[in-house]
Amino acid sequence: MAEHQPGRRARSRRTDMTCERVTALIRDYLAGELSPEMTATFEEHLRHCPDCVAFLKTYQKTTQAVESLRYEDIPAEMQSRVRQFLRAKLRGFPRGD
Repeated sequence: MAEHQPGRRARSRRTDMTCERVTALIRDYLAGELSPEMTATFEEHLRHCPDCVAFLKTYQKTTQAVESLRYEDIPAEMQSRVRQFLRAKLRGFPRGD
């Protein structure tokens, strides 16, 4: 599969959309925040640029993966045990005197 080249200046045949511009507009496109005309231009570029299609799919998968992450607090007991473990390990290292 071809690699996406963000600095590439390729243009779609019937539009003024470059690969660089597609990269800059992906978030707005996925959020539905582009005007209908800009959306049509964006999608026209995608019809002719497999590199941008691949980049868009990768961006979507990355965004979905990040959104699925959950932050959970580490219980205080676990924090204490990790600190004790690290202190014990650090005591075993020779000092750089």
